[in-house]
Amino acid sequence: MNKYVQRGLRRLPLAIAVVAALQVMPAFAQEQSSTAATSQSSSNSDNTKENAKAKSLETVTVTGSLLKRPEYETTSPVQVIEIKTSLAAGQFDTASILQTTTAAAGSTQINGQFGGYVVEGGTGVQTVNLRGLGANRTLVLLDGQRPGPAGTRGQVGAFDLNVIPQVILSRIEIVKDGSSSIYGSDALAGAVNLITKKSMDRPELSLAASVPEHGGGEQYTFSFGDGWNFSNGSIVAAVQFDKLKALQVGDRDFLNCNQDRVWGKDGQRIDRADHSILEGSGLAGCNNLYANTIIKYVNSRVRYVPSKDGSTIGPFPGYHPRPYPTPSYANGGKAYYEDVLNYPFYGDSDAISARQRVSAYLATDFSFGSVNWKTQWLVNHRTSKTHSYRQFFPLVSDGPMAPDLSNVYEPIMPFPDNGTESVNYIYGTTKLEGLFTSTDSWGWEVNAGYSRSDGDYRHLDIDTSKTGDLSLDGSGDALVNYFDPGFLSGARMKELVNTIGVLDTGNTVYTQATVNAIATGNLFTLPAGDVASAFGVEYRHYKIDDQPSQLALDKMQWGYTSANRTYGTDNVKEAFAEISVPLLKGIPAIESLTADVSGRVFKYGTVDGHDQVWKAGLNWQITPTFRIRGTIGTSYRAPGLYELYLGDQTGFQAQTTIDPCILWGDSTNDRIRTNCAAAGIPADYNGAGSSALIHSGGGKGHLMPETSRAKSLGFVWTPSFANLNVAVDYFDYNVHGEITNLSAGDVIAGCYGSATYPNAFCDQIKRKPGNDPGNPYMITDVYGSYININRERTRGYDLQINYDNDFSFGKLSADAQVTYTIEDTTLLFSSAEASGFTKENQVGYIGRPKTVGVADLSLKRGDWTYAWQGRYVSSTQNDYTRNFTYSGYDDATRDIKAGWQFLHNVSATWERGNWGLMFGVRNLFDKAPDLISPSSGSTIGNTPLYASQYDWYGRTFFGRLNYKF
Repeated sequence: MNKYVQRGLRRLPLAIAVVAALQVMPAFAQEQSSTAATSQSSSNSDNTKENAKAKSLETVTVTGSLLKRPEYETTSPVQVIEIKTSLAAGQFDTASILQTTTAAAGSTQINGQFGGYVVEGGTGVQTVNLRGLGANRTLVLLDGQRPGPAGTRGQVGAFDLNVIPQVILSRIEIVKDGSSSIYGSDALAGAVNLITKKSMDRPELSLAASVPEHGGGEQYTFSFGDGWNFSNGSIVAAVQFDKLKALQVGDRDFLNCNQDRVWGKDGQRIDRADHSILEGSGLAGCNNLYANTIIKYVNSRVRYVPSKDGSTIGPFPGYHPRPYPTPSYANGGKAYYEDVLNYPFYGDSDAISARQRVSAYLATDFSFGSVNWKTQWLVNHRTSKTHSYRQFFPLVSDGPMAPDLSNVYEPIMPFPDNGTESVNYIYGTTKLEGLFTSTDSWGWEVNAGYSRSDGDYRHLDIDTSKTGDLSLDGSGDALVNYFDPGFLSGARMKELVNTIGVLDTGNTVYTQATVNAIATGNLFTLPAGDVASAFGVEYRHYKIDDQPSQLALDKMQWGYTSANRTYGTDNVKEAFAEISVPLLKGIPAIESLTADVSGRVFKYGTVDGHDQVWKAGLNWQITPTFRIRGTIGTSYRAPGLYELYLGDQTGFQAQTTIDPCILWGDSTNDRIRTNCAAAGIPADYNGAGSSALIHSGGGKGHLMPETSRAKSLGFVWTPSFANLNVAVDYFDYNVHGEITNLSAGDVIAGCYGSATYPNAFCDQIKRKPGNDPGNPYMITDVYGSYININRERTRGYDLQINYDNDFSFGKLSADAQVTYTIEDTTLLFSSAEASGFTKENQVGYIGRPKTVGVADLSLKRGDWTYAWQGRYVSSTQNDYTRNFTYSGYDDATRDIKAGWQFLHNVSATWERGNWGLMFGVRNLFDKAPDLISPSSGSTIGNTPLYASQYDWYGRTFFGRLNYKF
């Protein structure tokens, strides 16, 4: 037995104890399928024999297998999510339903709080990332078929959950082990099957609203669905509109003011004092945006800031040089700063961006003799808007430029960072299925699908040709006086935008076409039962075409690297098979023992040769109430289109923009201080010199496919004395050669901001030596692109329980999920040290909690249903020491820990006749995210950015009105 499995089994007593204490969890897929099969058989009793055979095929298929058998029991761990349960918890989005499941919540999820950040798929995209292995390793299916991804810019690849309206969903099934042999390469981490409603007997109207108590982030949803049932089939149609208003940083105290959060030896706060012009005002003490400063080019230690009394020292009226060196606690002094770091307008920045979506859906299902014909059509339009602020810092002279550059300065001023994403998405699929007339067990199906995402992305940029920036060729003269306090403070920001701003637009089209054919049936019969099998072939074709704006192509976007066209195609031809062999049955200690084996061979157009993956599992029913299951298999993921063909990008970035070692003696980041000192860079290095050249792009020519091995081992207990189900499953994923993108920012932060120095990131940076006669220590080049990293491994336990029973006071149902992660390792390079870490296992880091749990409890009494949901996330902290030297204060203490949380959602639903009414409260006790010091990790305010498990909205009231005509 593998040593990791043995190690995991030693933890089972603890896991069993936790299960016993919880007493709750969701239903298993095989129960859902068995029930569906029974009800479907009954409903078809009046149809012809052949028609009934054709109609019963789909109902007995369980996600995670290609086989169709009436009494299928899944070997892979599968979780079923009922949409009604999610609605009762106030979850009206497909994304929020999936991202809060424990298989996903143990890692950072790309949700609304990343709206202002550059993410794969573009601003506003929402994905699901199982096991923390990445959204592009989680396959999302719609009724068992592959809808293509949606998004903008050159990095579209993962499925965007925005395109699926919640109104069409009946339930969701999640396969929680590697499934590449069943579904293809992008199911490396597992698969999510979104299962739609199959029929509606009359029109249904639904209105829903979600309103946070403290304002901002209001969401409104309208949906309408109808269905038509005929003697030989049905039609289902639905439309949905929803609108999410922006949550601004000013709407929440924990978002609108970034503070150092440092304590002295006596336990008192010792944050640097704000002695700027903001001192004494409500804006003081918040390190939100560095601007309203003029830096001398030949000596960046000289920085002019506004004077409190309006006095002038130096060439700029109302400004004076800030103290240098920066006042600190060294030698008995006090730490303070005079830089202006906050502004009245900053509060209207988006923390969660505004979004609007419109969806239309149509599905048909008809039988013609012994053949079923099904179609599915989905149209979606999404608009996402972002609003925040960035810095603008051109290099300009104060009057005619002096030969010694003594009158050249870098004024820093705020500039809006606004963008809009508009994505049109269409998806259509058609399916024919039936039984071979010469046999009672063999069936067939043929599927064809097509999707197209067409997205425009608009962004407010700065036209380099209008800036007068001396560091950029051909920029011309400055059109405004950047030394004017109105521009420096942001008071004249609109005028600045009208002068140098430009709204430019790019377009991204991504298409996917799929066709497959599958035959299923029994090969022969063994003493223990029939040997079931499935065989199939599939062909997929992908194409991406990202056309950046002309401004980007001309390298005229100030502050950004240039962007070239991303264009590429790929295709894959696959053949696959699955066989289920009943080995033993009806003997002592073996009610049944079944082996499942699956395999897939494939050839990608962009990869030389062909390859294959496989998966094997055992399903051992020991007694009628106790079963053990386990799987082991391999996975393979070819590089995605964007990973191969992302347009080569080069651009220039000013030294002050990218180099964290400039004036590192003033930094409050202990890692920057330590590592820059170790690099031999002086503490007062001023960063003079020309801009650095930034290199990035796709990896065609050097990227290799990813490979992995996944294992699962678990037990299922279904006692006869209660309607109770208990499951504990061990999971283990080990991915080698994982593909990831190292941006210039990642490289620089990885080199100088990591726990160990030097590391392999530093090899991607070229810096002049200290004895260079021109510009010593200047960064000349930074290289970032898609590469194969060393490996990623995650392993742990899933616990699931569900219970329901009818009592005299009503029907009680209880469900829960818990995921406990033992190991979460990501090595970019060959060792932890080379990757910048002090240890390999990063479980418990912010965004990677060790334990997450969700529990649901409902009681139905007559027309009323009362529901409660609890969500738990364990505490996390990054790889930092709690005690450090802060502004000359030895042994200061910072907050490195994001504490555990347990959130409560409650609701009451009334249903009578045609009417349904629900009212509830999400985050009942208004629990805010825990705060950390910004020197301990990325934050918005003092809220940890990557902890997507926290709720930024606070106490939120929600309601839903439903009417059936």
